[in-house]
Amino acid sequence: MSHRIISLFTAALLAGGLAGCGKKAEPVAETKPEAKHDENIVTLTAENLKHITLKTEPATSSSLGMTLKAAGRISANLNKTAKVTSTFEGRLTKLNFDLNDRVTAGQVMALVESPELLGRQLEIKAPIDGVIIERKGTTGELVDKAKEIYTISDPTQLWAIAEVKERDIAAVKVGQDATFAALAYPDEKFHGKVILIGNQVESGSRTIEVRIAVDNADGRLKPGMFADVEIVTTILDNVLLIPDSALQTDGEEQIVFVALDGNKFEKRIVKLGLEQAGRVQILDGVKAGENIVTEGSFILKSEMLKGQLGEE
Repeated sequence: MSHRIISLFTAALLAGGLAGCGKKAEPVAETKPEAKHDENIVTLTAENLKHITLKTEPATSSSLGMTLKAAGRISANLNKTAKVTSTFEGRLTKLNFDLNDRVTAGQVMALVESPELLGRQLEIKAPIDGVIIERKGTTGELVDKAKEIYTISDPTQLWAIAEVKERDIAAVKVGQDATFAALAYPDEKFHGKVILIGNQVESGSRTIEVRIAVDNADGRLKPGMFADVEIVTTILDNVLLIPDSALQTDGEEQIVFVALDGNKFEKRIVKLGLEQAGRVQILDGVKAGENIVTEGSFILKSEMLKGQLGEE
């Protein structure tokens, strides 16, 4: 009897085992590795792009001029200035022009009645084209050959006089380009060339005068105006430049955003060099030809910070 019970128990175990072998195994769920988030990449949605303005331009290699700054003033060009005098002694009977009047060479500027000419009227003519910057004669007065009646200057050719500090003068050479802004036109740059370096140091300021030839065809610049002068002392070639509007700060680092494919932008830490006229030299972090966000980069910085904080 006991032998029969054991046999039945064994048969039941075998049947259960076989039934278990007949069941289909449940599939084990595959665990995928979580995608790693790159904090340097900012991705904008199509909805984002509808409401913001981003502008890009490629980083380019070009020349960069290193400049020296100096205070200055606008002056009449003495090489284009003439003193008007009488060639005979006599009395000034007529003055035809006043201060700031424009004259052309050969125009009669004044009349002198000379005893040497038996009372005849001598015509005093303009020697050059220009504008009268001084009137020193008076009708009725006696004049001689040394008496200045008028001073004429050509306003289309002026000088900018830069007061360069003694310690900087070795970098200045005749022929160098220069730019300057006048107080009357603070947002405009005027151009000229260095034509003369003074040979005397002013004892009080320890500066040396540097003369810059300036074209003033439109006549807007006036002698006596103050000017902020920049002289280009060195030109560097193949310098990688981007607009300074592209720069943002991230802690103590300077960063820019580079446009990638589609709607992705990558933060780059950059090392800066020289700056000039709204553009900055990039020493490291960006390559020539890469598209840099030049307008709206602050929006990308904001999106980047939101992503780092886990905000939507």
